[in-house]
Amino acid sequence: MDGTGAKLSDEDIRKLVKSPLDKRLDVTKKIGKYYSAGGFGREQMMIAERIFRTLLKDTEVEVRKALSESIKLSTDIPSDVVLELAKDINEVSIPVLEFSKVLTDEDLIDIIESSEDMSKQLSVSKRENVSEEVSTALIKTGNENVVDTLLQNEGADVSDSGYNKIVNDFSDKEDILENMVQRDKIPVTVMEHLAEKVSSEIYNKLAVKHKSKIKQLNAAVGQTQEVVAMKVMGMQSTEQEYYKFCKLMSKLRIPPDLMPISALCVGNFNLFEICIARATKVPVLNVRALLQDAGNKGFKVLYERAGLPDNLYDATEILVDVLRDMQEELKGNGIVLSKKVSARIIGNMMMRAEEVGDVENIDYLVTLIRHNVEMAESDDD
Repeated sequence: MDGTGAKLSDEDIRKLVKSPLDKRLDVTKKIGKYYSAGGFGREQMMIAERIFRTLLKDTEVEVRKALSESIKLSTDIPSDVVLELAKDINEVSIPVLEFSKVLTDEDLIDIIESSEDMSKQLSVSKRENVSEEVSTALIKTGNENVVDTLLQNEGADVSDSGYNKIVNDFSDKEDILENMVQRDKIPVTVMEHLAEKVSSEIYNKLAVKHKSKIKQLNAAVGQTQEVVAMKVMGMQSTEQEYYKFCKLMSKLRIPPDLMPISALCVGNFNLFEICIARATKVPVLNVRALLQDAGNKGFKVLYERAGLPDNLYDATEILVDVLRDMQEELKGNGIVLSKKVSARIIGNMMMRAEEVGDVENIDYLVTLIRHNVEMAESDDD
């Protein structure tokens, strides 16, 4: 039985049925090895599968364990054979529970829920790939070692609700929370929940050990809160729109302190209000109320408090007036920036600038509006 063309002989079968333990072990490993390597023809595979089912009934644990080890990587093995091994005692079940791709999510969840054996649950948590559904079942066991092992497995997908349950159930377990923070992809809403739920002592320890990541996540949490504020206010802006705007500003290399003005340059009052609220620490609803003043007294106060450039104030005020008029015409439906719309905005700005006289840096805002249109359209392609 050496190589791909190996024959499964009658002698092998006879040895398996009647031989002592050491011989049965030798034949079990041999058959499992060649079966998994694709060394049998179809007829030989069928014979081997009948032998596997016979081995499942062997009273010697070593034999069943040898079978489990030898076929754990096979993708052709019949599912009933693997499932029977998976439900056996730990010594037998662990190899297939950790490695066999024949086991379905339903099989794994059933084993997790029907067994209180931590060894089986640990084996599943170490699998190369663990789906969100299986991860949820493992988290529900409430076993600290199982959850800790799961979090250390980057091949395990964990749902937002799964992460939140971990935070709720293990808020006093620093090791578990640290392993969670170390994972590559943690939703910002989960980190927000973590900051609220755990003690300040534990959170501060995590912040010290993972300073850069916590800082990034805190910034993302802040952005998420702003998006939520927009939704609560019934604004047109969506989360996708907000992040698309941030991406656009990054491409244009617009510094953060110019983002409020840049929001106006994409024709979006809602984003402008959010950016101003963030810069001034003034609640969004208050910002919105101040900007409703047609005399722009509220706008001037917010502009100065946000620390926006003095040399852009006059041009920005004109842009605010133009956009406010357009919004009234659209009856609150929002401005969608396009080449046609941008041309209208720029035209109205230049007309007002002529009425006022020389307006400093209005060309800068005009250029930014045009760049925004080009970038937005390139993103849509």
